[in-house]
Amino acid sequence: MDIEKELVLIKDEEKTKQIESCTFSDGKWNIKFYNTDKVYRYREKNVVNLNDPTEIDTEKMILYYKGQSLGGSKKTLDFGPYKRVIFKNGVQKIYPSSTLSMEQNALADQGASNCFTYLKELADYVGYFGDEEVSLLKKQYNNLDSISTRSVLATYLGMNALTHEERESPELIFPFGFNESQKRATNVAMTEQMSIIEGPPGTGKTQTILNIIANAIINNKVVAVVSNNNSATSNVFEKLEKYGIEFIAAFLGNSKNKEKFFNEQSGAYPDMSNWVLNKEEFEAIQHELRESQAKLDQMLQYQKQKAVLTRDLSRIKLEYKYFKEYYYPLENEEPELKSFLRLNADKVLQFLVEYEQTVKEDKYPFKNKVVNLFVHGIYNFKLYRYSPETVVSYLQKTYYEVKIHELTDAIEKLAGKLDQFDFDHAMQAFSEDSMKLFKASLAHKYGLGKDRVRFLPDILRKDFGCFNSEYPIILSTTHSLRNNAPNNYLFDYVLIDEASQVDIVTGALVMSCAKNAVVVGDDKQLPNVVTQDVEEKTTTVFNTYNLNPAYHYANHSLLTSVNTLFETVETTLLKEHYRCHPQIIGFCNEKFYHDELVVLTEENEDQDPLVIYETVKGNHARGTVNQRQIDVISQEVLTELKLKEDMSVGIVAPFRLQANKLQQTAIDNTEADTVHKYQGREKDIIILSTVANNVKSDDFVDNANLINVAVSRAVKKLVIVVAAGGREWHGTNIGDLIKYITYRNFKVVQSQIRSVFDLLYRDYHEKLIEVLKKHKKVSEHNSENLMSVVIKKVLEEDSFQTLDYVVHQPLRMLLKDMNKLTEAEREFALNIRTHTDFLIFNKMDKMPVLVVEVDGHAFHANDQNQLKRDAMKDTILQKYDVPILRLKTTGSEEEKVLRNKMLDVLSLSKQI
Repeated sequence: MDIEKELVLIKDEEKTKQIESCTFSDGKWNIKFYNTDKVYRYREKNVVNLNDPTEIDTEKMILYYKGQSLGGSKKTLDFGPYKRVIFKNGVQKIYPSSTLSMEQNALADQGASNCFTYLKELADYVGYFGDEEVSLLKKQYNNLDSISTRSVLATYLGMNALTHEERESPELIFPFGFNESQKRATNVAMTEQMSIIEGPPGTGKTQTILNIIANAIINNKVVAVVSNNNSATSNVFEKLEKYGIEFIAAFLGNSKNKEKFFNEQSGAYPDMSNWVLNKEEFEAIQHELRESQAKLDQMLQYQKQKAVLTRDLSRIKLEYKYFKEYYYPLENEEPELKSFLRLNADKVLQFLVEYEQTVKEDKYPFKNKVVNLFVHGIYNFKLYRYSPETVVSYLQKTYYEVKIHELTDAIEKLAGKLDQFDFDHAMQAFSEDSMKLFKASLAHKYGLGKDRVRFLPDILRKDFGCFNSEYPIILSTTHSLRNNAPNNYLFDYVLIDEASQVDIVTGALVMSCAKNAVVVGDDKQLPNVVTQDVEEKTTTVFNTYNLNPAYHYANHSLLTSVNTLFETVETTLLKEHYRCHPQIIGFCNEKFYHDELVVLTEENEDQDPLVIYETVKGNHARGTVNQRQIDVISQEVLTELKLKEDMSVGIVAPFRLQANKLQQTAIDNTEADTVHKYQGREKDIIILSTVANNVKSDDFVDNANLINVAVSRAVKKLVIVVAAGGREWHGTNIGDLIKYITYRNFKVVQSQIRSVFDLLYRDYHEKLIEVLKKHKKVSEHNSENLMSVVIKKVLEEDSFQTLDYVVHQPLRMLLKDMNKLTEAEREFALNIRTHTDFLIFNKMDKMPVLVVEVDGHAFHANDQNQLKRDAMKDTILQKYDVPILRLKTTGSEEEKVLRNKMLDVLSLSKQI
């Protein structure tokens, strides 16, 4: 019989090829086999005879038998209850139709196939080769001839658009604790096909991964957690082990890990008898969690607000410290502000702005005194007898003091609410109840008193689904996951940790295993390393394809590729920071994270978390070794730290040779290594050896990712050992770190100008606009408003991320030493109405970088007195080496001119 037209099964065994004829008569089947004249008669129930099948071209399809992919099919003949699959190698097999499913192969799409071919070609040049001519990645790509359209890889290759389904989020549990960001990240992971979690240092990235795992498992899903190295996945396993639930995870990956896992199977479950909850108990805990969730969310808001206010208080106290250095030499007698009303900081600032806008030639109108009496309750008219300069300075001082009091009071109130609610205990109880539900679900899944099956290694090939059901968490490296699971096996969720270090070729293989993917990482920490040779080869390959730049191997990690490729991908920044002293992480926050982190560690003003050791000038560095810095660390730093026995110390260097030499001098609890070896780790004290005698912005030692990782390893103290003059390394990350520490330590810098009072004048600017609108004077400042938009836009560019600006800071507050000025210039500079339009400064040490003056076209062209004042201001700034740029808003290229001036100023070898 023709097997492509007929199908005969006798007693459930296929015999079609052996049968010459098959007819039905008298209630029985008459079957004649080849090579015999005898006709055999079978009962009707023992024979299945089907014909005229529907032919399905499955060469571009993926067939699954009981959920496991059948690779290499050519076509399928559908006989109804059974299907005959004919493979490309000539083999054919019969399957009950109920056990088969099929879907389109994503590689049948031309665009997806083209992109996949590109990645496959890249595998010729990247990945681990060992002793082989072909990389391990290439071997995996050669074995991958089909990709599920349900996989995240199909979306990444461009076959499917990134979908944002309205999937209802399951009722979430948080057995590992949570905060606002972590809760959002978990919810998004449960509802989106692809999401990104940006995990800056110390923000609970692993905790978030664990909560996502728990919510997946409790909803009967399977999960893979991968990283480019075993340390990150080991961290996840250790946390599971801490709570006694590691038995649901299989640590696979390379052959050594797999051998260890299969050899160490215990054949037994842990005692879960105490985990069991009946239906009523389970639902009661669920109800309790729902009830406490809303209140905890409110408390988390209070905690966040308290942290932000604490940061603001610390900053304004420091700025006030600098302000007092400016204020107290000014006058011997101090005015007094008396009011019937309780003036808050906002009201003080409003009065300050109104006073400055009204006072003229040391005279203050009587009607305004009366207005102030009724509006602000100010009844001591003696205040107005003082010089305007004295009054303004006094009001500025009052603003600082009132603001500090208000912040302190607000912080105390929030702390009281948290204490009254017993926030820490409530959060712990919520986590413990969540863990009870999670463990109860595991007890229900695995049962009690049963022996556990001990799998043989071939289970991964024969029935991975069965294995994955028993071990719903698979831990692996990114390079090995595809080898652990059969082709087109899809995990419900794949979490890709340290994704900034995962290249797109390896990442694509991981995504081929995922129905849903969570990409976890931080592009501001260490990226994947691309050698110059690989960069050149992969760029050549990229240029032969017409692909989105997001697929450029040398320019992107998996994290940045996904972020660039999918503009609508849901991204959650984990903002709450739990590791470092606030002053330490403050540098990373302001420098790299746009001040978005919320620091929840406590600051003790008696602590000394930031220390600089400057080596004497001289050429101590020889290539990648600086012996002078080694001597300073071993002979001075480690001695003066007076280490306690339980304190851990990490000495970090950018180069291996320096790290090795430092390790030779290390003492107990002290470890020296390169920055790359510290990612994901922390030490109580970090000592950073910068090695170089001079640093430029494009130097390896000044790499932003390296500096960010090095600084954020320090929990309690950061010590930086640097060559003398580091503060003059303008436009560099190390230079900015030195400036940051110098400013925070209130170290007096020999300079003729002062740091900018940016907190005062940021609030001042907002109040100035309010007052001008009230008095209808906004029109004369329209040109400044337009320029403010231009400056803000330019400063948002990466090149200027450490810069900010204030508006209308008086010239007298900028100049520390007036001795360079003539009498006329001095009188002009001390006038409270003499101010800079825009003062751009470095956020790390608040020192001025550039003054921008706006010349309104009609106003300046017709006012000779104004032109003289402008010329005098220019002369004064030039005497103090403060760069100045004058712009007319009637021009057409203000943005370009400003950008070029900024680049020119920042590249100066000698800067203010």
